[in-house]
Amino acid sequence: MTETTHQTANRFVLLDGLRGIAALFIIQRHAEPLIGEALPSSYLGVDLFFALSGFVLAHAYGPALVEGRMSVGRFMKARLMRLYPLYAIGLMLVTAYYIHMYFAGLPVMAEERVVPDELALAFVTGLLFLPSPITISFNAALFLVHPAWSLFNELVANVVFALRGAKAGLRPVLVVIGISALLLVVAALQFERLHAGFRWPEMYAGMARVFFSFSVGMLIYRYRRKVMQVRPFQSLACLALLVGVLASPTPKDMRWIFDLTIVFLVWPALLYWASAIVPGRRTASVAGLLGTASYAVYVLHVPLLFWAQVIWPEVNDPAATPYAGLTLVALILAISWGLTVWFDQPFQKLLKKRILARAPALQR
Repeated sequence: MTETTHQTANRFVLLDGLRGIAALFIIQRHAEPLIGEALPSSYLGVDLFFALSGFVLAHAYGPALVEGRMSVGRFMKARLMRLYPLYAIGLMLVTAYYIHMYFAGLPVMAEERVVPDELALAFVTGLLFLPSPITISFNAALFLVHPAWSLFNELVANVVFALRGAKAGLRPVLVVIGISALLLVVAALQFERLHAGFRWPEMYAGMARVFFSFSVGMLIYRYRRKVMQVRPFQSLACLALLVGVLASPTPKDMRWIFDLTIVFLVWPALLYWASAIVPGRRTASVAGLLGTASYAVYVLHVPLLFWAQVIWPEVNDPAATPYAGLTLVALILAISWGLTVWFDQPFQKLLKKRILARAPALQR
């Protein structure tokens, strides 16, 4: 491999690795009974997702939107096509799980039981990729597919990006970042951390999270270092920094300060640093695998965790912790990779061939 290579010809494979590792930490958060206590900072991976999305969409679609080669409608079709197929699988799996638990007469979360009216309403709104008009009582979220709150918020940011953001100068983007930052401070003080956005009273916090990090990611792409360098040890340092942050224990009274520091400073610095690095061959292979599976891991891990506990009840045995849980994480990663490579990617190609034949390819 040559010492340097132009970014425009590179897939930003190290960013794939960052996204994949963050997705695995999200699994750990939702598999707490199976693996052990949730790592206190793992939810900050979602803010990194938003920043990565702003960077990658600016790379993949920014020029076409600015030059008028792609309309807002075509861009949003591309985004929905990218997100919806695997999301739909997650929606069907989780709905089937809740129906199973209802007829079994079993609680699903903190002794909460499935409410049929809420389930039907959330399923219909979920099909439209819209939040439920009420916070769902039996999963304390706005979507049956719990992580979909962040995908919906990102789609809102995508509309703004297509309408104004891609063409916006530095000043209006900085205004959006400034307003979002103020709202993040308010949210951090109100909730004592930034783990918020998936219920209606927290919606402003979720929108602030996506608009701040997405906008920062977009700006980092604009002002990135144009030449990438092969730096194997630096690539490992980037991945290690990510793991260190997401696993970092922080005293409760310092949590809000820590979260704001990570979102305001550490994630932007990490993205700027990692976007100019080509990892070594082995690291690139692992990063590519994790990146390929990352979206499916994120959107499918909750229903897969649910069904695993139905099909394999022994996984809940405390004596099996954390080994059964870690095995389950590996299975989720393998299933997600397989669904992406053998279902989603071919399906995406078919859709793009029929609907978006002249649109740039999307790499999320």
